[in-house]
Amino acid sequence: MIKRITQLFILLALFLTPAASLHAAGTKTGETVYVPEGEIVSGTLYAAGGTITVDGTISGDLIAVAQSIIINGRIEGDVIGAGQDITINGEVGGNIRAIGNDLTVNGVVARNITAFGANIILGPESRTGWDVYAAGNNLTIRGIIDGGLSGRTNQALVTGKIGKNIDLNLNGGNSEKLSIASGAIVNGDINYTAENNADISADASIAGNVQKTAPPIKTKNLAWSWIWGRLFAIFAAIAVGLVMTTICKNPLNKIINFIDEKKGRILGPGLIIFFVVPPAALVLVLTVVGIPLALIMGTLWLTAVYIAKILTAIWLGNLLIKKILKKENLPLAWSLVPGVIICWLLFSVPFAGWIFGLTAAWLGLGGLWFYVANKSGNL
Repeated sequence: MIKRITQLFILLALFLTPAASLHAAGTKTGETVYVPEGEIVSGTLYAAGGTITVDGTISGDLIAVAQSIIINGRIEGDVIGAGQDITINGEVGGNIRAIGNDLTVNGVVARNITAFGANIILGPESRTGWDVYAAGNNLTIRGIIDGGLSGRTNQALVTGKIGKNIDLNLNGGNSEKLSIASGAIVNGDINYTAENNADISADASIAGNVQKTAPPIKTKNLAWSWIWGRLFAIFAAIAVGLVMTTICKNPLNKIINFIDEKKGRILGPGLIIFFVVPPAALVLVLTVVGIPLALIMGTLWLTAVYIAKILTAIWLGNLLIKKILKKENLPLAWSLVPGVIICWLLFSVPFAGWIFGLTAAWLGLGGLWFYVANKSGNL
């Protein structure tokens, strides 16, 4: 438990480190960021955009935030990434630390892989020099891991080769399943925590012992469930924020400026929007013909509140970068990641988190109101 929590917070800290060293790195942003074959990027590359593709070589680390990240070339250092889809077909000379909905590794990774995502796949051509820690819904290992495999998942399939032990916690209830397929090689022990027995083929080669541990009582696992809930809430907000910063860059910049310049004035409109719309929708529900409109209003209100919190997070991240690093006009994606992490952790503070959440919603809604008012010529 301690090891897993430590790994989680190390990963979160790693997503904050880009902002601390932007002055020493190259930065590429845009709807499409491309490093062509034959090009060599010296040092660390920070990239943010809709799609990031690396066919060339990066002599340092790649730190990327995008909807889609595709690496076909070589990264001599580490890959630290957050995105909807992350695919690594090339070589990584260091570690991979990634959060994504779908993460696929088909290349060679010299050191460790630490991955969080719904679907994590290590393809048949993949090779990991050290250990793999994976957490998500579905985990598939078809390649070679020279070290050990550990993590938390609902379902796991191993058809490749594991050089050391397998230590997995399966937490999917009746849907959980650990499968060690025919031809799989495990040169160590298999230790797993699950309600269901593992499906281990008689043709699989297991050098060590297989040990199953019953899952702990649900009430004893609440802390870990809470941590995972926060992690995926943070990732979801980053994913939505990435879409926003990609397709709505200019409006977002204006809204962030409104929040920055009119902090005191925008709380009022934000508070009014927050508290007026739900009662109005409730009144419409009382009339049969108003029910569809009430449903639309309610959906738009919930969406606006969620987006408003992300807007406040971007503003906070932008403010921190300006104050601490003295940097101006950086891509909003760089402000998004630290801002979301800080805000969503504040929202989770016992007893006081709801206050932070309401304040963030009011600020963001106020910023949206000022933007719309300005567009309509009322400001």
